[in-house]
Amino acid sequence: MPTVYLHVGMPKTATTALQNFLPLNNKLLNTMGFDYPDMPFHFEGVSPVRNGHFLTFWNSRKKHPEWSKGIELIEKSFKKHPNVILSDESLWSRQRIEKFWHNIKRVFKKMGVSIKVIVYLRRQDEQLESHWNQKVKNSPVSLPTSFDDYLSGGGYAYMPFEYDKALDRIAARIGKDNLIVRVYDRRRFVGGTIFSDFLNALGLEWSDDFQLLPYTSNVRLPNNAVEIKRIANPLFYKKDENYDFYCDAISDAFGMELMKDRPRADTTMFSPQQREELMARYNEGNAYVAREYLDRDDGILFEDDPNTLPEWKYDDKEMMEDTVRILAAADTYIFRQQEEMTRKLAQINEALPVLMYNKLTGHKAHNREEA
Repeated sequence: MPTVYLHVGMPKTATTALQNFLPLNNKLLNTMGFDYPDMPFHFEGVSPVRNGHFLTFWNSRKKHPEWSKGIELIEKSFKKHPNVILSDESLWSRQRIEKFWHNIKRVFKKMGVSIKVIVYLRRQDEQLESHWNQKVKNSPVSLPTSFDDYLSGGGYAYMPFEYDKALDRIAARIGKDNLIVRVYDRRRFVGGTIFSDFLNALGLEWSDDFQLLPYTSNVRLPNNAVEIKRIANPLFYKKDENYDFYCDAISDAFGMELMKDRPRADTTMFSPQQREELMARYNEGNAYVAREYLDRDDGILFEDDPNTLPEWKYDDKEMMEDTVRILAAADTYIFRQQEEMTRKLAQINEALPVLMYNKLTGHKAHNREEA
């Protein structure tokens, strides 16, 4: 039976990397009976490779023509391919909307296709910290608070962290057998990478014919860089060219070759007590998920213990060095821009006498050299 695979995230589980990998390899996937259709929609702040985002507008579909157009494009895809893949991390949180999954199932049932949902789960503490890191990295004004304030203030409360309840809601509509649950753990992916693991979830095997991007998507900044950026964020009132330049300078500073010569251990913003208190809320639900959805009799959902990471501490010397790196990266970028402007100005000055002569005499250039 034709099948639509809905990759629903969750966020911060390499969704961006997968959403870039799939269209890059879509021709190869087509030969295997799968299609990752391109959706010609533009949603503010949403990458076009998130081809399943239009599904989030179910409740307001009458106001969004993308809904009916997206369904139409899927139907066309199914005429050529028995399997269609759609991906969008926002679908993970849409489960809270009343009858969302019921209506999604009805739409695809009417189309004559079955649904399989793929979701990657990440430890709640790691997910929360990664989410805080992302918000500081990407937003100039929305998150000036420290990690401690974010944690104590419950800024993450809207996120579906009760995985047992979230999965049960989806399974109640599409069937437990149609829910493919994976644990986001880089050291335990089938084949060693998120890409080979995802292909395995589709029932495919990795081969050297698949292409990888030459860069890593959505790289996480080290905690020193995040703290520097968090402090500076309130200086920007909105995302503009100045803010983009500032973000580029930080990314360049921590992506330079010289950083490879500086040993930098991973750290966590959690204190051991904070982590223990947070995870205590979800341990019982996680054990249920391990037993019910992954057939793990021991009830262990997440095998790694982040408590082994040292807690991040403010260090004057390290922060000063990293601040200098950012300033140097910014100065280097400005210098290169100035060089480029100087080069263009020299070209203009060189061509100006000829242009003035042509203007005054009405002479028309017959070739590029004369112009």
